[in-house]
Amino acid sequence: MEYRGKSYTIVQGIGPHSWKWTVQLDEKTVSSGEAPSREAAKNNVVWLVDKALAPKMVKLKPPGE
Repeated sequence: MEYRGKSYTIVQGIGPHSWKWTVQLDEKTVSSGEAPSREAAKNNVVWLVDKALAPKMVKLKPPGE
């Protein structure tokens, strides 16, 4: 599956309330985790991708430094 251009998978774990998710953020970075439901796993993926794609805050230096 794909969300905002990032590939992810969600599969059911061994237990009845175990879902595993994996998301490829870029060529080198892969994140994964577990959740109690499929919806919670998808929520984790969406949150992680949105956080990774959010614009970075740039700290400005005061004038004269």
